[in-house]
Amino acid sequence: MGIECNDMTLDVMRQSYDIMMIVDIEHTCSHDGSIPPDEREIIEIGAVVVDMKSLEIIDEYCALIRPQRHPLVSDFCTQITGITQSELDNSDDFKTVFSDFLHWYPKTSKVLFATWGSYDLVQINIDCAFHNLQHFSPDAVLNLKKTFKKVNKLKKPVGLARALELCQCEYNGSRHRALDDARNTVQLLPFIFSNIKPF
Repeated sequence: MGIECNDMTLDVMRQSYDIMMIVDIEHTCSHDGSIPPDEREIIEIGAVVVDMKSLEIIDEYCALIRPQRHPLVSDFCTQITGITQSELDNSDDFKTVFSDFLHWYPKTSKVLFATWGSYDLVQINIDCAFHNLQHFSPDAVLNLKKTFKKVNKLKKPVGLARALELCQCEYNGSRHRALDDARNTVQLLPFIFSNIKPF
């Protein structure tokens, strides 16, 4: 694991990194326990590249991924994400997509890898291990969920949807789709980095 940036001051963070990579994943799931947590697989990865000075999106990435361990997506998972079996059947596997993602990943040391919560990076490495790929360890990692809580003096961390409500921001797109979640996370950056108080 790279440097955890949650203890770095936000001003120093904006000066130290040129871009922020906000990543979100969706994974296989079931309501009946038929897919154990350690056998979940990523079925979609979405990311946006954000300029640290303007806090605006300058590039995007999104891809569906065909699962291997549990190749049939549950009705529950489709209801939550809207991702269908036919879409996944026509998608590449994790090894192919993740290689493409890493090829797209900005080639600079001044990238701050960020997610809403810590789970997305955990799941990426569950998939890396299953496919015998090298452990994915970004140079610098920021948990935006934890940072939003700290900056806004909340009693406990909140989910993305609740954070948007608190900031009176509307969710644009489809909930629980990776790229849309990443794009909507960008709406919260001014309330983290620009001292704008939502409440």
